[in-house]
Amino acid sequence: MSKVDIIKKIEILFFEKSFKWVSMQDIANNIWIKKASLYYYFPSKEVLILEVLNYSFENYLSFIKNTIEIWNKNNFNELLSEFLDYWEKEKNIFSIINQNWYSENNEILDYLQEKQKIIFETIYEWMNNKTWFSREKVFLFLSLINDIWRKKTTYWKCLINKKKMIEEVKKLFFNN
Repeated sequence: MSKVDIIKKIEILFFEKSFKWVSMQDIANNIWIKKASLYYYFPSKEVLILEVLNYSFENYLSFIKNTIEIWNKNNFNELLSEFLDYWEKEKNIFSIINQNWYSENNEILDYLQEKQKIIFETIYEWMNNKTWFSREKVFLFLSLINDIWRKKTTYWKCLINKKKMIEEVKKLFFNN
C-alpha cells in the first residue's frame, strides 16, 4: 500500500471522526496495517494529520479552481450546485475542517489558517474580478454556502428544493 493510498483512507476516517479522538492504533486498525508501519510513514500523529490535511487541501483547491471555470461560463446555478454537492460527494476533510474541532495543536491550527487564507483569496480574487464583490461580501457568500451545507448534512433534515434555494441565494447576492 502506497503512502497516498494510506492518506486517502485516513482522510475518510478523519471525515467521520475527529482527529482529536482517534489514536494511531485506531488508525492502524481502521486501515488494516500495523501501527509500526504507520509510524514508518508518519513519525507522529501531528505529522500524519498535516500530511492528510495537505493532501485534502490540494484536492479542495483543485476543485475550487475547476469550479471557477463553470462560473466563467456565466452559469451561477451550476456553480452553486457544484459547491453544495461537493461536500456530499467527497470525503474531503479540508472542506469541512472548520465545522469540527480537530486539534488543539497550534501548528495544525496555524496550518489550517494559512490554507484557509489561500482558499479565501482564490475565491475572492475570482469573485471580485467577476462580480466586484468586496471581501466582506465574499465572506458572507462563503459563510452562507458553508452554513447551508452544514445544516443540510447535520441536523436540518427538512426537504429543501435545491433549485429554489439557489435562486434565493442568487437574489440575495445579485439582486436578481
